[in-house]
Amino acid sequence: MKSVERQPIGRTLSVIAGAAIGSVIALAAATAPALAGGPLPYDLITPPPNVNIAILYNEVTSGSSFYTANGTKVGDTSIVTDTPILRYVHTFGQIAGMQWGVQVIAPDTNFIGNTKLGGTDLPSNSGFAEPQLSAFIYPYSDPTQDAYFNITYFLSPAVGAYESSASLNASNNQMVNNLEIGFGHRLFGPPKGHRLDFEVWLDGYVYGVNNDGPAVGPFTSHEHTQPSGQLIVYLPYYVHPSTAGYIGLSFEQTWGGKSYLTSPIGNFDTGNRIDATTIGVNAGTFIAPTVAVQASLTTDVRVRGGLKNNVIFLAQIAKVF
Repeated sequence: MKSVERQPIGRTLSVIAGAAIGSVIALAAATAPALAGGPLPYDLITPPPNVNIAILYNEVTSGSSFYTANGTKVGDTSIVTDTPILRYVHTFGQIAGMQWGVQVIAPDTNFIGNTKLGGTDLPSNSGFAEPQLSAFIYPYSDPTQDAYFNITYFLSPAVGAYESSASLNASNNQMVNNLEIGFGHRLFGPPKGHRLDFEVWLDGYVYGVNNDGPAVGPFTSHEHTQPSGQLIVYLPYYVHPSTAGYIGLSFEQTWGGKSYLTSPIGNFDTGNRIDATTIGVNAGTFIAPTVAVQASLTTDVRVRGGLKNNVIFLAQIAKVF
């Protein structure tokens, strides 16, 4: 079962800085292509068949510096987002002994306060981001050993809030195809006792074309994004086995996602990349047999071609029924 927490609006911005076309110098920014990533440790546990799961998230991000693709820091920057996310999961009976299901994820991104980049105010367009439509299956699941293998596919149609004249958008206006695999296993300690688990998630993203990209001189551009990848590693230590209460560490790396514009007067690299290294802490517990809570606090330690977030805070509550 996969979590979606992030539409990483504040994580990576596509920036066209100083693209001179005659007397035109453009400074524009758009949202990064949506990443489905950010599953938390409970998201790898195989859900029971024929159940519904309702999940409510809220994520807050805050960044105060931007880094170009070659590593130059752009200060006097402030971008803060608040993103509530609704997620619904339904599982079916097993196929050849493998549990499977479907889910839909609906985020709504809001830009908070005065948004600026390098001292320049950025007009923003808050609203509904791309929904994520998904199906998942567990080719392998052994709860007695805390061992799971998950495959998930996500499709994000380009139907979110987007205005080409806005520098910051809730939607990137690009269809996104995302294939994800997750694997976890107990490292040491007794099964269902005090133990340390290991989880690794790998994502690949392929993006459609935004045919209503930022203006290049008098022309509308087409914005393209090259494929990107994402690696997330968790080390949850279960401190309270009876409630599956854990605390843990996380590491995340993204790469790729070069963005460029095509137009009648030429092609231009926007400078956007999806290239960030993020570390953090996370925790969770079941507060009732069918109710779980999780939270994570992370920070970007290295970014190229995007916004460096000082804080990324996510809180989640899930109910099985």
